[in-house]
Amino acid sequence: MLLNNLRIQNRGNVSLLALAAVSVFAVLFMFIFDFCQIFIAREVTKNASDAASLSVAQDLLFFENHDCSRAAEKVAAASNCMLVECRCDYDEVTITVEKKLNFILIGKLIPGHSEIKSSSKAKVIYPWEEQFDYCGSYEFIY
Repeated sequence: MLLNNLRIQNRGNVSLLALAAVSVFAVLFMFIFDFCQIFIAREVTKNASDAASLSVAQDLLFFENHDCSRAAEKVAAASNCMLVECRCDYDEVTITVEKKLNFILIGKLIPGHSEIKSSSKAKVIYPWEEQFDYCGSYEFIY
């Protein structure tokens, strides 16, 4: 009889403990998911900025496209990123792209959007540069 009363008094304690454990694991899972989004977006933006800078540098090298921003925007848009900055010089291209993130849990703690930005720089080396010493054997007509 005393044993039955003890069981009745302790009934439900396990369910409260299980609810607390599930809640802690759910919050932990949401934090892990948010942090994984950061690392994935960082990789995507880095790949997009690298591809855009190489594409624009190739266009500069072969004199194909004089609108550097449009070519960089196309490459960034293919990776679901936005072009932030495109700087083209005679022998250097710098591209910055960003991606906006919507977090599950971090977004509740910190309101607003978060952006991940990546920059890449490509140096253009033309065949008539002095380091190749091709100018003595080739004639370039513009």
